[in-house]
Amino acid sequence: MNPESRETHICLVLFIILICGTCLLVSAQEGSKSIKSEEYLAKRPADISGGQAGASANAPKGQRQPGGNKNNAGQRESGKPAKTRDPAPSFVYIVDKDFPVGPPPRNYEYVRIGMTVWRFSPNQCPIPDCPLPKISADSSKGLVDTATRTDDTTPLNNGERVRLGLESLAQSDYIYIIDRERFDDGSMGEAFLIFPTKKIEGGRNWAQPGQQIQLPRANGCFCVKSRNTQRVLLADVLTVVLSRTPLLRPEEVGADAVSVPASLISFLARADKQKTFRGFLKGGSGLAQTAQEQSAGAKGLFDTAPVLTQNDLPPQILYQSLVPIGEVAVFNFSLQYGTPGTKASQSRSP
Repeated sequence: MNPESRETHICLVLFIILICGTCLLVSAQEGSKSIKSEEYLAKRPADISGGQAGASANAPKGQRQPGGNKNNAGQRESGKPAKTRDPAPSFVYIVDKDFPVGPPPRNYEYVRIGMTVWRFSPNQCPIPDCPLPKISADSSKGLVDTATRTDDTTPLNNGERVRLGLESLAQSDYIYIIDRERFDDGSMGEAFLIFPTKKIEGGRNWAQPGQQIQLPRANGCFCVKSRNTQRVLLADVLTVVLSRTPLLRPEEVGADAVSVPASLISFLARADKQKTFRGFLKGGSGLAQTAQEQSAGAKGLFDTAPVLTQNDLPPQILYQSLVPIGEVAVFNFSLQYGTPGTKASQSRSP
């Protein structure tokens, strides 16, 4: 090969590599995108305390931290109120490329919920009849004596302890949560209304942005354990119904989980067909539960003041749905158990 041919060949190879790299970059950008979390927390109350413990405690490295009151020389002054506040650390959600942004179409509105799943160690949440989790690639991560976030796509294994946190982000609503089991043959188990119940705040289920519903409340947790030896259980499918008006009479709410009332059954089929958009908090999985989140789980829904503010950590998972203004919104999400071929399910006993 003469020098001119060799140079031409090298240039051609470099050109092909450049084109391929550009195509891969464009493909990656088309597959997902990121959106700032601030817009989706705008309905939470503003933090007027001057502190940012909830957000800054788990802020990604490199994020600006609150500086308190400082004089022009950069030194902290005591006893003087802050004139300006540093912005809260910025977080982003990674969403699919078709996730809608901007204002909704005419006569429609976006309804949004946030969901966070925390994993606990056996020492944190001892349950007498819950087996100790086996160490595996899925279950060993996060099983320390600090409640840690996990994505809803991470399989939960036999013996793990979890707690769910749900928040209405766009508006104040009556919230209903229905649980169904999904088996490996595609069939679904009986539907149970797991929230509201009389055992949780006397059946109260109205909440506003900043009020996080944690299941179970306070120091409880669910145990992931085998309970069906005949069928392979892949997941619990949770259907969340949000309504501006009550959908159940007080007598239809049980002391504990009950078979789903007839007035809610139609929402199950609708949720299975509803187009819902999802995003996950970048860098959120593995973060410890903050003091503000712990307070939200213990405070209860009888307190009218929300616990979480715009400066606290956003929910781990963001769901968004487009509905006619004022209509009931429904969402489906799943808790995945183990891997195909295993038998694991979630015990409803805290």
